[in-house]
Amino acid sequence: MMKKFNFNAATKAVLGAGLLSLALSGCGSDGKDGEDGKPGPIGNAIGSVSHLDANIQSASVDDAGILTVNFNLTDANGVAVFDLKHGDIGAVSFGRVGSEDEVGSTDLEGNPREIWLSYFNKDKGEGYYTGSSYFKGSECETCLTDNGDGSYTLTLDKAIDTLDKYAYDANATNGIYLGVKASNNAGHTLVNNSFYYWQPSSDTAQDKPKAIIADETCQNCHRPGQDGALSMHGDKHVTLESCTFCHTDYNSYMKDDKDADGNVIGAHEVDGSIKGMAHEIHSHATFNGVYPQSASNCQTCHQADENLAMADAWKADLDTATCMNCHNSQYGVPSWHWDTANNQIAESKQNCVSCHNDPDGGYRGAESGHYLKNDNAQAAMAKVTFNSMSYSADTKTVTANMTVTSGDTIVTLAQIDPTPYKYGGYTSAIVFNGVVNDDFIVNYQKVGYGNFTAGEEGSINVTIPDGDFEVAKVMETEGVSVALSSQLHICFDGKGAVADCTLSDDGTEATNAGPYVPSDTAYFAVDGTKVDKSPRIQHAEMTACQQCHTTEIKHRFSNDIDGCASCHNGTRDKKGTGSSNLAYIVHSKHYVYDSNGEMFFKKTECQACHGDNGFSLSKIAPTAAPVAYGKNDTEQLVVSPQTAACVSCHQGPYGIDDATAAHIKTNGGLLKEEGAPLTTLGVPASAYDTLNPAETCSTCHKDSQLLEAHSNWGSSH
Repeated sequence: MMKKFNFNAATKAVLGAGLLSLALSGCGSDGKDGEDGKPGPIGNAIGSVSHLDANIQSASVDDAGILTVNFNLTDANGVAVFDLKHGDIGAVSFGRVGSEDEVGSTDLEGNPREIWLSYFNKDKGEGYYTGSSYFKGSECETCLTDNGDGSYTLTLDKAIDTLDKYAYDANATNGIYLGVKASNNAGHTLVNNSFYYWQPSSDTAQDKPKAIIADETCQNCHRPGQDGALSMHGDKHVTLESCTFCHTDYNSYMKDDKDADGNVIGAHEVDGSIKGMAHEIHSHATFNGVYPQSASNCQTCHQADENLAMADAWKADLDTATCMNCHNSQYGVPSWHWDTANNQIAESKQNCVSCHNDPDGGYRGAESGHYLKNDNAQAAMAKVTFNSMSYSADTKTVTANMTVTSGDTIVTLAQIDPTPYKYGGYTSAIVFNGVVNDDFIVNYQKVGYGNFTAGEEGSINVTIPDGDFEVAKVMETEGVSVALSSQLHICFDGKGAVADCTLSDDGTEATNAGPYVPSDTAYFAVDGTKVDKSPRIQHAEMTACQQCHTTEIKHRFSNDIDGCASCHNGTRDKKGTGSSNLAYIVHSKHYVYDSNGEMFFKKTECQACHGDNGFSLSKIAPTAAPVAYGKNDTEQLVVSPQTAACVSCHQGPYGIDDATAAHIKTNGGLLKEEGAPLTTLGVPASAYDTLNPAETCSTCHKDSQLLEAHSNWGSSH
C-alpha cells in the first residue's frame, strides 16, 4: 500500500526551491557561481525603533576650523540603527572651556571664573553676542554619511566663528553637543541629546567639564515625557547640558519692551546665559504659582553631589551677574543700594561680590545670605523630636514630651512663637490624632502653645486633656496607634541664630519668628511604646513631593505624608461641602499651567507622585475607613474608600455621570444616596456599615488598566 505524506508550507517551499534549481541547472548553466551580493545591514531601520542613543566615538578639527564627528546610533537594546537622514541632525554645537578674562567679564581682578566658550557665536548688534549659532543638518544635504552599519560620519559645512573674541584651542577641553530628532514609522518623535568631550591636541577623551547641576536634578520637576519636560527650540533640546552649549555666560542682547498694542516703548538688556534664564524664570514662576518653591532656595537645584565637580560653585561669590539675576529691583536689594532717581542699583553697588564674599571678610555671600545666616533657611533645618507619650486613663489626659533643635542648639520654650493664630488657637502647636483602619480617627486636633510647659534638659511638655481634643475617643479605640506631629515657629536674631521671641506691642505677632519648622510624624502605642513604622499604607512618599516642593509646602511643612494626612484625613470636609481629604486636596492642585497658559504638570501622570504602584486600588482595603465628602442637614456624608480615591479627581459634571455612578454601586461602592444629585456625594455616616460596602473595583481596574486609561489624557502628552 502506498504511503501518503503531508507536507507543511515550509517543506513545500524548500522542495519547490530545490526543484526549481534543478530545472534551471539544465537550462544552459556554465557551472560557475555568481558574485556575492552585498550583505544586508545588521540592525534596525530608524523607522522601526522607539528609542535612540547616539554615542560619539571620535572627533577632529581641520586647519580650516571644520569639525568632523564619528558616531554610532543604537536602539534601547544596543542594536545598531541605520537610515538616519541629514535632516534628523537637529543640532550640533561646539565649544571649549575658557576663562572670563577671554570675554572681559571678570568681576574680581585676578580671580576669573572658568566658563564655557562657544565656537559658533552669533552677532546680536550693539556689541552684544551669543553662542547660539549651532549647525542644523537640514541645511546641509551632503554633510552626513551613513556607513550602513549604525555608524555615521558628520562633517560640518561651517567653520569655527568666535567673532574674533577668542581662538580655537586644541589644548583645552573641547566639547560637542549632538542633538538628533527623527520620526519612526508610527509617527512618534525620537529625540536624543549626546555629548563628547576631548582634548584635540592629544586626541584623548575628557570628563565633562563645569559639572554644576545634573540633568536629573532639573528632571525631578521637568519630567521627561510629561508636559513640563525640558523640550526647547522645536522640542529637540531636552537636557540641561544641551542648553549650556549655547546659553553661555557672555550671552546677552537687547529686547524690546512693548505695550498692550504691541508698540515698542523701550528696551532692556537680557542675560541670556543658562544661569541668567534659570534664575529669572524660576524667580518669576515662584510668584505666579508655577514653581512650588522659593527661588532663593538655591539648593533645590544646586544639590550637593560628589559626582559633580563644581556642585559647590554657587558658593564661590565671584559672579555679580548671578546676584543680579534675582537681586535686580528695589525689592531685591537694601534701600541704600537703590538709586531711585535712575531706577537702578546704585553704580557704587553694582559689583556685588566685591563686598558680598563672606567668609572672606566681607558681608554675607551666597551661602551665608541664603542659608548659614538666613532665618528662613535655618528654620527649615530645625527639627522636632517627640521623646515620649503617656496616657492617664483616670484623667483621660495625654502628656507628650518633645525636644526642638536647631543644629546642636536646643530651642527653649521662650524661643517658640507664643502668639494666637488668626483662625483660633495658637500659631505654634502640635497635632494629636490616632490611626485605625488606615486613616486618622478624629478631625483636625491642634494642641497649642498654651498647653506647653518647660521640661527637663530644655525639652517641652505638652498636656492634652479630653474634651475638645477627644483624647478618650482616640486612646480607647481598639488597635489605635497614637500620632504626634508639629506646627511650630521658632524665633531668630536676623542672622540665622535662634533667639528669644520678641512680640509686637499688642502681642499678636512674634516679630522675629521664622516659617514652620519641619515635622516628622511620631507614632506610639497606648502604653507609650514607640512605633517605628507608620501604620498607614503609603500611597506616595514625601520624597516625591519634595523633588519639586523641597521645603515649601503651603501653611506647614512635613517630612512625611502622614504629617499632611493627620489634618487632611477622611473625617474632614470643607465645612460641609466637598472633601478636605489629602487625596482630593493634592489632586485638585496638580493641573499646573505656566505663564503662557501651557500645561506644565497634570495629575493624570500618576507615577510622577505615586511611584510604581502607589496609585493601585488594590492597596486600598475594602475595610479601610470611608472618606467624608460633606454634610446633609444632620450628619456627615461619607464615600467608600476605593470609590473615594476615584472621585478625588472624577467630579461631576464632566468627570462622572449617572452611568458611572450606577457602575460603582453595582460593584459594591457607596458613592451617594439614592436619588441624590452627583453634586452631593456620600451616604450618611450612621448608615454606612448597614449598607454593607463591598468594593470590587480593583478586580477590573488593575494597575496597567489605570495607567492606560490615564495616559494621553488632558494634554498633548
